[in-house]
Amino acid sequence: MTYQHEAVLAAVLNTAVDAIIIMDASGIIRAANVSTERMFGYRLDEIIGHNIRMLMPSPYRENHDGYLAKYREHGQRNIIGIGREVSGQKKDATAFPLHLAVSEIQHEGETLFTGILRDITDLKAVQDQLARSNEVLEANVQERTAQLEQAQAELVQKEKLATLGQIAGGIAHEIRNPLNTVKTSVYYIQHAKKLTPEKLTEHLERIDRQVTVLDNVVTALADVARLPTPQREACDLSELIAQTLDSVSFPAHLTIDNQLNQARATGDLLQACVDGRQLPIVFRNLFRNARDAMSDQADKISTLTIRGGRVEPDRVWITVSDNGTGIAGEHLAKITDPFFSTKARGMGLGLAITKAIIEKNDGQISVTSELGEGTTFRIEFPAYGPPSPEKTVPRQD
Repeated sequence: MTYQHEAVLAAVLNTAVDAIIIMDASGIIRAANVSTERMFGYRLDEIIGHNIRMLMPSPYRENHDGYLAKYREHGQRNIIGIGREVSGQKKDATAFPLHLAVSEIQHEGETLFTGILRDITDLKAVQDQLARSNEVLEANVQERTAQLEQAQAELVQKEKLATLGQIAGGIAHEIRNPLNTVKTSVYYIQHAKKLTPEKLTEHLERIDRQVTVLDNVVTALADVARLPTPQREACDLSELIAQTLDSVSFPAHLTIDNQLNQARATGDLLQACVDGRQLPIVFRNLFRNARDAMSDQADKISTLTIRGGRVEPDRVWITVSDNGTGIAGEHLAKITDPFFSTKARGMGLGLAITKAIIEKNDGQISVTSELGEGTTFRIEFPAYGPPSPEKTVPRQD
């Protein structure tokens, strides 16, 4: 190596920020740069010619000779060629963290090792501070999560209590009048001075009627709470609707326009995958609601219109429309809520049960209405089987 090359190498070593140490296979330090002095607090003449163990704290100092012996005997490398974090020790016995990278060189038939050491005290301090900050953040997150979970639980509880209050209020409203009537009749029977057989029969029949009303309330509540799981299979909605229409009484002034009859006559089957035993409850409630909405307009042509079709490729739809009184806009979102009714003497459970049955059969229900014009309920159900290209009821919205 020329003098110029040696000068360049010396300049590089002594201007390097990291400490650079060269040692032999026995661990004896052969050379080091100026940064080594600054990093460890030793003068170069205090470390050159000494074992590198002097720059290590325990237990690294005691283990270092063993590492070198294993390397010399078996070629086992623990750190050579692999950067890793180690601990160094200054002249004043202060231990500090280092990042060490070791490489092996051959020089004039001798094996030497070059170690490049970087003081990572500041980096470790930042990492420790970050770890502490993460711990604080994690604790805050856990605390906030617990608070949110508690708040959510309280909200759910409040919603349950609100729903319970709504149901309790509805039940109270529905049973109070029948109970008052029963109480009045019982009082009359107990205190009447001259109770004729006719009056006794009249009040007993009145009590019987009110008990029936109370039984209907309890039955309707049980139907909502214990609605069985649907047994879904192929069901011809056209046939089912025709049968349900026959089971509902309508006033003479009301016209039924069942547009599904034409499809039935031509063999077009509007088949849905539903429970055919549950759906009559749905359509019976809708037909009765339509009938009641048109009950006070004998001087007007009242029409119940039923349409249906297939929404390609896997849904069928039915609409039930009337041209009755209609429903106010602020009531539309509530009409399927339990105990909400626009009727003066309605129980408010018919549409709630209707919605529950539809949803249990994987269906959907929606409603549009305009005061004085009428109301349309639209229902969709899963279709049964693929559509027939020649016999598909056209969509009519």
